[in-house]
Amino acid sequence: MIFSLEQAPPGYFEVDALQTLQRAGLVVAPTWVLVGLEAEFYQLGNLAEQIRRAFEGVFGARLDEEKLERACAFAEKLLRESYLLPERADELRAALPEGPVLVRYAAEPPFALEAGKQETLWALKRLWASRWQLDAVLSRQPELAPPEAASLVQTVGHSLHLDEALSAQASAVLGRPVQVWASLGQVVRVG
Repeated sequence: MIFSLEQAPPGYFEVDALQTLQRAGLVVAPTWVLVGLEAEFYQLGNLAEQIRRAFEGVFGARLDEEKLERACAFAEKLLRESYLLPERADELRAALPEGPVLVRYAAEPPFALEAGKQETLWALKRLWASRWQLDAVLSRQPELAPPEAASLVQTVGHSLHLDEALSAQASAVLGRPVQVWASLGQVVRVG
């Protein structure tokens, strides 16, 4: 569920790339990879069923835009206001550093920069809720469920920038052209 970058399971494109870069000697920002935590959150709160019911009748012969807007708003609010399993929240607080930390999905742009452990937990729920924004739902329809993705929490400075030198090094290591965003001289994101 909660892994350091070194211990994270394979199969998540950007996580695999960050691990490869780290093994090659590039300095990667301290990264925690959350796998299965979002699915557990949905399951324990019966969120998927509540969301499925909210979206009934939205996608039919024609798109019911008013229902879609209401269903998206409901789903976002539901995720933001649902509770993490207390034991899991404690486990996360114990594993995560004090900020600033970057919260995002693997292979996606940054979502939130947070200062503390509690703020990071709130940001994770906002990240998961973002999958139910109107444009996100429309981009994956007719599929309703969001794709499985690893959530990342990374220790960073207060700025993130595209680093041409690190991009060139990473491209050589990975054997394909990539762009690297860095903070404090450490690799944060590979795109």
